[in-house]
This record gives sequence, C-alpha cells and structure tokens, in this order.
Amino acid sequence: MSALPSHLELVQGVVLPKPVGADPVLDFVNTRSDWTTRGPARTEWLTSYEAFLIWNSYVGLVPPATVFRLIEQAGGKPTEATRRLHTTLEFRTELYDVLTGQATAESFEAVALVIERASGRRQLVLSDDGPVWELPEDLALPLDNLALLAGELLTGPSRAHVRMCPGESCGWLFLDPRGRRRWCSMATCGNRAKVRAHAARAR
Repeated sequence: MSALPSHLELVQGVVLPKPVGADPVLDFVNTRSDWTTRGPARTEWLTSYEAFLIWNSYVGLVPPATVFRLIEQAGGKPTEATRRLHTTLEFRTELYDVLTGQATAESFEAVALVIERASGRRQLVLSDDGPVWELPEDLALPLDNLALLAGELLTGPSRAHVRMCPGESCGWLFLDPRGRRRWCSMATCGNRAKVRAHAARAR
C-alpha cells in the first residue's frame, strides 16, 4: 500500500484528514475536500456513519467506549444511521456557509435549528465533580455534541479569528488569533503555492 499524503492518517481502518483547524468544529467542516465548489466533494472522508464516529474519537470529542457502543447501535438501526449521516453532512455545508459569511437566511436558520435542538436534548446530571450537562447516548449524540460546540464558536470571541485557506481547490477553515497564518497547512497548500510561484518565476 502506498504511503498516504501528509495531511491524511489511517485511523481504525478509515482514512481521515489530520486536524489543522485548531478547533474541532473547523476540523469537522474540513472533513471534505475542495470547498471552492458546492458540488460533490472531490474527496469525502465521512463516507459512513461509522467513519463519522471514528472521526469523533480521533479528534477527542467522543470517548472510544462510547464510539464502540454507538457503532453497535448503528448496526441494529442502519436506516437511522444513514439518515443521521445525511443530516450531519447537510449541517456541515450550512455551517461552512455561516462561518464564511456566505449563508442565506435559510442556511442560518437551518444551522440554528440543529443547535437549538441539541441544546434542548441536554440533561443536567450529577457527576463526581458536581452537576454537568450531558447528552443522551444515542445515534444523535455526535452531531448534537458538534452542534453545541458550533454554537459556542459562532457566539464566542474565536468567531472573529476564523480564516479560509486560499489554496487552490481548498477552502479549509482554521483559527488565526495572531493574524499570521495563511494556509491550512504549510506541508500541503503552502508548499503547493511555493512550487507554483517558483515555476512562474522560472518561466
């Protein structure tokens, strides 16, 4: 098997993009390639509900034990799991538009609805450290968790630091609080830009 490109990693048998966004919500929208077009992604990494679960574990959003139980649940409810994945990918598209200032009123309302529904499903439970908010451990949990984080990002100070990679056929998002970062990754888009600039000068 040939080596994977530097921006990808094999995780539990699933190829996933390495986190570059400095925020899990941004890494979520970066789970497809080429945001410069709204057509089908050139490469889609969330190809199944199980891949979505494995990604959640990979970036530290859902514990491995919970992922294992949810994979078992999904095996018994394949139609629901497929529906949940479809909803997740729709949310990702609408969220990208909201984060990049391209959203229509309908897109914003769609994102807000997912976030509000997730907020309504939280339960206040008593833990060893005191009361905490928890979501039910069902097939909706991964998206609900991401939706709540998205709500925090959209309404918090980090929102002003979201940047879009200008790389050709990229458009991935990342946080740039210091205003010094240009590329999603120097190893990919940054390097390609250098090669193109060098080739242009050599002509």
